[in-house]
Amino acid sequence: MTSLFSSLAHNLRGQLIARIVSFAINMYLLRRIDNDVLGLVNVRLTLLYSSILFLTREPLRKAEIIRGSLPKFINLLWLSPIISSVLSVICVYLWCTFSSTSEDVSWNVLLSFPISAIIESIAEPFSVISLRLESTSGSLGQHFAIGQGMLICVKRIFVLAGLFIFPEMYHLDIFAYSQYFGAIAYLLFNFIAFYFYIRNKSIPELEKFNSFSDFLPKASEGIDRDSMTAVFTMFSHSILKQLLTDGSAYVMTFTELLSLKHQAVYDAVERVGSIIVRTILSPIDENCNAYFSNTIRKESSVFNKNTDNHDDLVKNLSTILHVVGVIGFVACVFGVPYSSTAISLYGGKLLSDNGGALLLSLYSGYILVTAINGITEGFAMASMDNYQIYSHGKFLFVTSALHLFINYVLCVYMNSAGFIVANIINMTVRIIYNWKTIRQYLGDRAPSFTTVLPTFSTAMFLGASLFATSFSYLIFATTPGLSHNLSHIAIGAVCLVILAQHTIQHDPVFAAIIDSLAKKHRE
Repeated sequence: MTSLFSSLAHNLRGQLIARIVSFAINMYLLRRIDNDVLGLVNVRLTLLYSSILFLTREPLRKAEIIRGSLPKFINLLWLSPIISSVLSVICVYLWCTFSSTSEDVSWNVLLSFPISAIIESIAEPFSVISLRLESTSGSLGQHFAIGQGMLICVKRIFVLAGLFIFPEMYHLDIFAYSQYFGAIAYLLFNFIAFYFYIRNKSIPELEKFNSFSDFLPKASEGIDRDSMTAVFTMFSHSILKQLLTDGSAYVMTFTELLSLKHQAVYDAVERVGSIIVRTILSPIDENCNAYFSNTIRKESSVFNKNTDNHDDLVKNLSTILHVVGVIGFVACVFGVPYSSTAISLYGGKLLSDNGGALLLSLYSGYILVTAINGITEGFAMASMDNYQIYSHGKFLFVTSALHLFINYVLCVYMNSAGFIVANIINMTVRIIYNWKTIRQYLGDRAPSFTTVLPTFSTAMFLGASLFATSFSYLIFATTPGLSHNLSHIAIGAVCLVILAQHTIQHDPVFAAIIDSLAKKHRE
C-alpha cells in the first residue's frame, strides 16, 4: 500500500499546481475571448484532439503488453505515432464532413489539434514506461506527473501570453499555435529527461536500459504477437469507452441542439466541476490502473488467490474505493451550496445567466459516480480473461449506442443539463457491470461495496457541513456583495477543514494512509 499511495502522492502534487494555473487562466479567458470561439475550441476542436490521444494512449497504457522481452515491449510502444497518424486522418475527415459548426475554421487551426496529438504520441513510449515500470522509489512517477502537469498548463500559458503580445492576432490562431508549442515542449521534456536519466544512472527502474538507444525501436526484435492482440482488443474497447465518456461532446459537435455560446457555457461548467476529477481522481485512476495491470497477470501467482500479493491487491482495492468514495461524497456535499458562488467567480454573467449553477449542482453528483467507476473499471479490465473482454466489448457497444441516444433525447427536453443526467446514468450502469466482474474474480474475498461509504462519524460531519453551508447559502450567497460571498466561502472553508481533520484522525483507512506515507518520508 505504501508504494501505491506514494506514487499517487507524486502524481497528485505534479498535477495540482498545473491545474490551478490552468483554472486561473481559464477564468480570464472566459471574460476576454468571444463565447463562440471558446465553444468551438473547448468543445469541438478539443474533442478532435482528445479523441485521437485517448484512442492512442488507452490501449498501450492498460493492455497486458509486458511479457518478458523488453525490446519487443519498446517496439510495441513506438506504434503510438503510427496509430495517432492514422486516427488523425480518419478523425479530420469525420470532422470536416459531419461537424455541424457554421464557423469558418481555417486548415491551420483545424490541423493544429491532430498534429499536436501526433507530436505528443511520439513521447507516449516514455509515459508508458513511466507508468509500467514505476516502483517504490517513485522516480518515474514524479517524471510522469511533471510531464502531465506541463502538458496541462503550458498551452494555456501560451494562449494568455499571446493575447498580450499579439493583441491583433485572431484568437483561433493563438489557440492553434499554443497546441504546437505545448506539444513540442512536452516531447522535448521527455526526450531530454530520459537522456539524462540513462546518462546519470539516476533511476533504479531503468537499470535494464544501457543507453538511450534502448528506448528506440529496433526492427530486428519484432513485436510480440500476444501483446499486439491485447493492444488491438483494448483499442476496440477504447473506441466505445470514448463514446461513453464524451458522448455529450459528440452530440454537440455533430448536431445543432446547442449553439456555440451554450456549448461554451456547458464546457466552462464542466471545467469547474471536473477540477476535482482532473486534479485528484484522474491521477488516482492512472496510477491504480497501472498497479492493477502490473499486479494481475496470467503468469502471476496472484491468481492463486492465497498469496500475499493477492491479499495486498484486495486490501488496496478496498482502500482506494473508500478514499474515492469519501472524496465523491465531499464533492456532493459542498458542490450544491457553493455551485452558484463558484460559477459567478469563475465565469461571471456568462455562466450565471445561462443556468451554470444548476449544471454545476448536477455535476457534483456525477463526480461521485465517476470516482467509483474509475477504480472499479480499472480493476475489472485488469482481471478479465479473453472471453470476459469479448463480453465487455458487447456490453460497451450496447451501452455506447444507448448513451448517445439518451444524450440526444435528454438534451432535447432538458438542454445541456440532460448531458450530465445521461452521464450519471451511464456511469451507474458501468459500475454495476464492473462490480459484477470484480465479484466473479475475487469470489468470497471481494470487499463489500459499502466500503465506498464514509464511516458513521464522517457521515455525521458531512451532514452537519451540508446543513451549515446550506444555511450559509440562504443568508449570504443570495445577497449580492463581495463581503457576503467571502462570508459564505469562509464558512465552507471552516467546515471543510474540520471535516478533513476529523476524517484523517478517526477514519481508519485515511489514518493508515497518512501513517504509511509519514513513515516513508521519515525513512
